[in-house]
Amino acid sequence: MSALDEAKKVNDWVFAIRREFHADPEKSMEEYRTSARVAEELGKMGIPVKRIGKTGVLGTLEGKLPGKVLALRADMDALSIQEQTGFDYSSQNPGVMHACGHDFHTAILLGAAKVLSGMKDQLKGTIKFLFQPSEETAMGAKLMVEGGALENPKVDMAFGLHVIADLPIGKVVLQDGGFMASGDNWECTIKGVTAHGSSPWQGVDALVCAAAVVQSLQTLVSRVNDARDPIVVNIGTIHGGDRFNIIPSKVEMTGMNRAFSVTARESMPKWMEEVIKGTCAAYRCQYEFNYNFSVAPVINDPAATAVAFKAVSKVMGAENIIPIPKAMGSEDFSEYAMKVPSTFMILGVRNPAKDCVHSQHSEHYKADEDCIPVGVASHVQVALDFLS
Repeated sequence: MSALDEAKKVNDWVFAIRREFHADPEKSMEEYRTSARVAEELGKMGIPVKRIGKTGVLGTLEGKLPGKVLALRADMDALSIQEQTGFDYSSQNPGVMHACGHDFHTAILLGAAKVLSGMKDQLKGTIKFLFQPSEETAMGAKLMVEGGALENPKVDMAFGLHVIADLPIGKVVLQDGGFMASGDNWECTIKGVTAHGSSPWQGVDALVCAAAVVQSLQTLVSRVNDARDPIVVNIGTIHGGDRFNIIPSKVEMTGMNRAFSVTARESMPKWMEEVIKGTCAAYRCQYEFNYNFSVAPVINDPAATAVAFKAVSKVMGAENIIPIPKAMGSEDFSEYAMKVPSTFMILGVRNPAKDCVHSQHSEHYKADEDCIPVGVASHVQVALDFLS
């Protein structure tokens, strides 16, 4: 019997637990009830559980014979959004919503664990089920890695997936190389000297300097970086001034940058500070600049991707695995990919007939539940193929 047939056997159970998670969402690092339910269900399957941090869950399924070790990963956290979908299983927690599909990820991986635990005597090797907290704040994967999720026994390959509303139901994406961008945040404070607006020569205008910095930073994208290796320099907030007729002495800016290569990513703080330092010198201002490397790019390993491509082709046909341009969004699955050969799959959930058209993080976000058996079966088939 195929992996998809096995997945369909647990379909009703996975649908039900996914809706349970959807109705009871929890914010990043607060996934107490969700992680408890995950641990409870894994225990019922006879899968030993280890807790990592306060809300991380690691389930380890050992096959009848020793062999390779595969990690399958799902994230559990929700967002600070007031749900507006109208579902009868809408969020019961004011201001919190599963608006990015992590309820799907958690339920799908539990479904795969249920199927694979029933095949324990047929398995050669070990499967680790990683249920991580806090993907949205880029803290969860690091916590799992630091907690030993990839060790004892050491993981040989990792696989994960994400439901995406831009991709039609019935389609998936599996491609190697740079797949999702890094996401690194920064803060910059421009310091001048306060003066009355009627006599600006008596002060040093931090706001004019900040405006020049904002414009100049974009030349990094167009004139400094290799255009064949795209980056984004984004200024997300800018705050300065207290009164309409005063020259402000301080302006604060924050932003997040994106890159696909390690070279471009590691170069951006240096490039930015050169621009900020030079511009501030020209405008007679001082500055403070802090850069935080937060989420690395997701770079899919060619060999791991080939394994997953072959496995998922068995589930849904190679013609339904389609290429897409690089995604500028970020995913902390990259923490696993930096440690072990890994690949990350995109699972389509868009369906206009069911109003599944709204973007990730929208208060109206909906995903077609028909993606669930494909997601479960993909995990199962990847496990069976890799361990064999």
